[in-house]
Amino acid sequence: MTLSGLSWEAQLALFAPYCGGLEMESSLREALVLLPSGEHVGERTLVGAPAHRFSLRWDPVQAPLELTRCVLQFENHPEVDYRFECPAHHLLNWLMEGPLQGRGTDLPDSFWQWLLIKRLADERPL
Repeated sequence: MTLSGLSWEAQLALFAPYCGGLEMESSLREALVLLPSGEHVGERTLVGAPAHRFSLRWDPVQAPLELTRCVLQFENHPEVDYRFECPAHHLLNWLMEGPLQGRGTDLPDSFWQWLLIKRLADERPL
């Protein structure tokens, strides 16, 4: 499945400058296949504790700088969800760095750090 019927070459040309360039073409292609699905189900591994199963869903996007609305939910805590927006290229990079780089189904530490920092910033009073 491709974005709005764009060819693979067009998608690569559009996203590559934001996602590691053509040296990362293989991972970028794999992430672009995941993008239209709108969901990644994974497991966050923790040291000395059980893993947390999660689901990350996002709205469809067409361009790397387009904001996508995302929802992160944890299987064992359905009452807690994280809602945020990020540029599509951030999402692609997290998919490329995590599950597509041999991290199982987990997202990279850079995602979790970004999420916590964003959450703290959003909660800070003006």
